[in-house]
Order: sequence, then C-alpha cells, then structure tokens
Amino acid sequence: AGVPVVYVDPAYTSRTCAECGHIDRANRVSQAWFACRSCGFVDHADRNGSRNIRARAWELRRCGAPSTAPAPPPRQRDGAGRERSTIASGARCASPTL
Repeated sequence: AGVPVVYVDPAYTSRTCAECGHIDRANRVSQAWFACRSCGFVDHADRNGSRNIRARAWELRRCGAPSTAPAPPPRQRDGAGRERSTIASGARCASPTL
C-alpha cells in the first residue's frame, strides 16, 4: 500500500514514560496501567507503550532509516480467480453486481 515500515526495538517501551522519558520497572503499576514515578503521568499501559514505539519509529524515519516493508506480491493476471470490482465506498467485493 506504499506505507513505510520501520523495525522498532520494543525493549523497555512498557516501562518508559511517554511524557518525560523516565524508565523504571515500578512505572508499570499493573498489566493494564502505567503510572510514571517521576512526573506522575498515568495512562493505559498499552497506549503508553504504543506512544513510545511511535516516537522511536518517527525518530528512525527522521534520521533516514529505509523502509523494511516487504515488496508486494506480483499480481496474478492469468484468469485464475474471479474479477473484483470496487464500489463507491471503496470496499471490494467478489461480484460486480453488489
């Protein structure tokens, strides 16, 4: 789809505060909750971790890291399978009459 993909090392993303960057095992209050011991930031643990991963990916792309997305598979045009059409909403369906 043309979306750049960059590998991000997930180490310590669940222990790092997405607001101040403080890393501490105690920041992870429970499986579901994150509370920074330094700045007091509280968030759902998965949301906090995903913000850290996003920030690392942005930094890698800013520094010029190449995309690691696999090449799309070649399109098959030998008549195998059914023809697909696109309807107004952009959804794809197997039958052109739907």
